Amino acid sequence: MKRMRRVWRLVLAVVLVCGGSAVSTAKTILYVPQDDRPVDLAYTTETARAAGYTVLTPPAAYLSGASFTGNAEALASWVEAHAGQADAMVLSMDSLLYGGLADSRKHGEAMPVLQRRLQRVERWHRQYAQVPIYAFSTVMRSPWAGGRGVEPAYYLTYGRSIYSLAALQYKWHTGTLSAADKQAMFQLMGQIPLEYLQDWYSRRQKNMVLNERLIEDARNHVFTYFCLGHDDNSQHTQSSLEVAYLEKIAAAAGVTDFASFPGADQLGLLLIARAHNDFQQRHPTVQVLYPLGTGGETVPRYDGQAVEDTVAAHIQAIGGREVTTGRPDLLLAVYTPLLRGDGEAATVDNVPIMSASARTFLQQIRRATRQHIPVSIVDLTFSNGSDNTLLYGLYTQHMLYTPTAYNGWNTAGNAIGYGIGQGILAASMTAADRKNMLAVQYLDNWAYQANVRDYVQRMQLKMQRHVWEPCYAEEMTELQSLAKEQVQRYARLYLGLDPHTVEVTLPWRRLFEVAVQIRPQGDVPEEAQVRRQLREDRIKAREERVRAAAAALTQADGNEPADGKTPAQLAARQAYEDAVADWQRETVAAADARTIQEEEERAQTLRTWQPRL
Repeated sequence: MKRMRRVWRLVLAVVLVCGGSAVSTAKTILYVPQDDRPVDLAYTTETARAAGYTVLTPPAAYLSGASFTGNAEALASWVEAHAGQADAMVLSMDSLLYGGLADSRKHGEAMPVLQRRLQRVERWHRQYAQVPIYAFSTVMRSPWAGGRGVEPAYYLTYGRSIYSLAALQYKWHTGTLSAADKQAMFQLMGQIPLEYLQDWYSRRQKNMVLNERLIEDARNHVFTYFCLGHDDNSQHTQSSLEVAYLEKIAAAAGVTDFASFPGADQLGLLLIARAHNDFQQRHPTVQVLYPLGTGGETVPRYDGQAVEDTVAAHIQAIGGREVTTGRPDLLLAVYTPLLRGDGEAATVDNVPIMSASARTFLQQIRRATRQHIPVSIVDLTFSNGSDNTLLYGLYTQHMLYTPTAYNGWNTAGNAIGYGIGQGILAASMTAADRKNMLAVQYLDNWAYQANVRDYVQRMQLKMQRHVWEPCYAEEMTELQSLAKEQVQRYARLYLGLDPHTVEVTLPWRRLFEVAVQIRPQGDVPEEAQVRRQLREDRIKAREERVRAAAAALTQADGNEPADGKTPAQLAARQAYEDAVADWQRETVAAADARTIQEEEERAQTLRTWQPRL
């Protein structure tokens, strides 16, 4: 009997150490994302489900997408129909008020409609008193240029002028406007159509009023916790002015269940991590590690504040506590650039050159993991993708699957929020789920964002200049195929994954984001084979056409006079020559395509490194 008890104690210890989801109390989270992009929907829900949660999400038709707006009214009705099944709700207020994040920037809703929608949400606190509500909203971004479909149409033409005007108005507000600045400001006001300025500022005013009301709701405990994200919040912009005003309102009101920091796409996962800690009545301790250089004082280009401030706010938002001594529940290893600037990951500067700082940083991570301290790496050396040097170090030192989590995508705030959220939730995952989560982030953040995306853009230019013969007639289908082929190649060569387990899509039909899915059942076609087969089939089809044309020519020559100059003979000969020429063009195009692709893949290797064979 004593021996049996020892066995059971050993089994329990193994389960606890391994962090299997069996130790998590099964809970249901109702989640309304801000749109259907992978970072907001698929990656967030996959992380929560791997941690043992049941996640309820709205029908896809209700969510904001690449080519359609979200349905705020339908989303609210869906919440009311399913709230009773939930142990907690994590709600995007941008979706429930405007339809989605991008919709918040271009909607035409009247203020009374928006206020009525907010009142409906506020009633849920009383209707579902037993279900805590974790809500998040954003301050509208002030981008320097417009993106098709994600800003008002006029922003494509006047976006830079509006951005410059808002920056000058920031100077005016802060008392730093020079005489030359004042002249430039009035010139810009004369260049931008008045109706566009009125539209842009009136929508921002609605967003400000509603965010102020949401902060008041947090003070009145309508929400268990409320996060205000600063969407692409660069310094000295209209957004930064609005953030300062709202944070001042919150501070004056003494709101405690509230956080405000840069970023938007990480908010859903972060609040799921907060709910997770509240369920377990835990306040995890987080120690932050920086490399040599500017470290926590680094101000990333899209965040508008020091990294250390953003990290501290995120730790507070999950109910955690930042510590500098003792054994932490999580080591957050934040890899910042050696110098103050952070460029784009796709630039030529992103090449693997190991430095003493990088080696020391990796040694500190290895030391922590050997002490069984969970480590979540947040890679902030570049914006919009991973640092090839850091990944090179992890690869060569066989450390890719050593950390608990890795994030190096989009803005610093996005990566920090995901790094903390996944780092906390990973403790409730199986080892296999943690490995899959890491693989997805490496293939998305490193393979695609830092390397493959640039390759696909170059191939797109070659297609447009008719230097490259595509496999697919429709451009975006071809680009998605190229992206899938290359990401699967990275998965096989660098991560040791079977390409048949790696699905890759461009869900918003643009190159900015990718969706990577690990499918253990191995039912994904290997795109390199698909593309080879397509080219072979096209050549075979043309060979068949040549044979058919040759047979028709032989028949025409046999049925007509021997001089070969009758209309039937001339037509048959022309058809044969056209078929041969078409076959030759296709054969040459296929050979050229192979050569170009091999050259581009070699160029990628120069940006990364030669993988182990």
